[in-house]
Amino acid sequence: MDQGRALEKIKKCLEMAKGKNSNPNEAEIALCQAHKMMEAFNVEMGDVLASMAGEVSILAGSDGDPPAWRVRLAQVCGHAFGTHLIISTSWLHSAKFTFVGCAAAPELTGYAYQVLERQCQKARKAYLATQKRCKRSTKIARGDAFAHAWIDAVYMKVEDFAGVDDNIADAIKAYMDKKYPDLGKAEIKRRKLKARDESASDAGYRAGRSAQLHTAISAKEQPLRIGRHSHANHTF
Repeated sequence: MDQGRALEKIKKCLEMAKGKNSNPNEAEIALCQAHKMMEAFNVEMGDVLASMAGEVSILAGSDGDPPAWRVRLAQVCGHAFGTHLIISTSWLHSAKFTFVGCAAAPELTGYAYQVLERQCQKARKAYLATQKRCKRSTKIARGDAFAHAWIDAVYMKVEDFAGVDDNIADAIKAYMDKKYPDLGKAEIKRRKLKARDESASDAGYRAGRSAQLHTAISAKEQPLRIGRHSHANHTF
C-alpha cells in the first residue's frame, strides 16, 4: 500500500471515529486504526488535512497585476465557497487566480468568477462607451468605480451559498502550509477619481443588480448564490 491509499484509509477511519452513527466501541477501534496507519506510514495529521483540499487555477483576465476590481470579485466568490485565493503574476505569463478549497468548492469558485467577470466586463465596457469627453485616466477610474459598485450589488443581493466549518478551514491551512509556505501578501490599489463622481458608482450598482449566475445541480438549474466577501504568488 502506498502513502496515497494509506491517507484515504486514514481519512475513512477518522470519519468513522467522529461519525454520529458510530457507537463508542466502533469509534475507538476506528481511531486506533487511524493512529496505527499514521505511525506505520509516517503520516502526520497535517498531511491528512492537506489531502482533503485541492486547487483550481483560472486566468485572471489581464496581463501583469490584475486590476483591483477583478481581485475583489475573486475574493467575493472565494468567500462564498470557503476557498483561499492566490494571485500569480509573471512577466512571461498572464496573471491567474488559484482557489484552494475542499470537495467541489474550488471548481464552483472558478465557475462563479468566470461567469460574473464576463458580465461585469461587458457592463463596464458599455458604460465606458458613454464617457466621451474625458481623459483616458479619468475614464479608466470611472470604469473601475463602476465595476466596484457592480460587485457591491452582486454581494449585497445574494446570500451565502455554502458555509465554512472548522475542518475545512483547517484542511485549507494545512494544504497552504504544505504547498505554499512562502507566499507574500498582496495589496489592492484602487484608481482614484480626480473629482467626486457618484454617477459611475450609481450606474455600476444599478447594472450589478441584474447580474445572473446559475449552475446545474442534481440535473436541475438552480441559482448559485454568492456570499459576503471577505503574488510572484500572493495570498489574501
